[in-house]
Amino acid sequence: MSQPSPIRIRRAPVVDGPYDDERGGRPSPEVTGALALAFPDLDATAPQVPLRLVPPAAATDAAGPCPPLRPLATRLAQAIAEILAGGRSPAQLAPFATFDVLAQLERSAGRLNGRRPGVGTRPKVTSIHVSEPATRIAEVCVVFDTGARRRAFAMRLESPASRWRCTALQLG
Repeated sequence: MSQPSPIRIRRAPVVDGPYDDERGGRPSPEVTGALALAFPDLDATAPQVPLRLVPPAAATDAAGPCPPLRPLATRLAQAIAEILAGGRSPAQLAPFATFDVLAQLERSAGRLNGRRPGVGTRPKVTSIHVSEPATRIAEVCVVFDTGARRRAFAMRLESPASRWRCTALQLG
């Protein structure tokens, strides 16, 4: 009968490469000039480019004109009708609606089809009325057909910047 070999303890291999301050020298030529910022100690012959701050996106958007309202309201109304019928995810409207409206759509998604979301005919917007009570504010009334019956909802669109967003939704 052979004797079992004794247990040996080995150190775990190092999986992290050396950090920048552990190299002790200049960076390898593969990364020189590949960074988004040109540091002065990497290449002394390159011209120095001053860094500048870019204004925030909201400041540049505020000056822009609003896009045409009616085509956007029609597409948004069709998307909301499809969400209510269960054929579309509310997350797809994230750029076009506030958080409160998205939460309301999450709660109401698929409610028109009962227990079988996604089954049935695709809803079709049959009537849309747009009014602009003030500058950069629109109120839209929508009637759509689900196949079994007609439904309605109203939405408020606001454009503080250069795009329209749904800020309120009233389901009928």
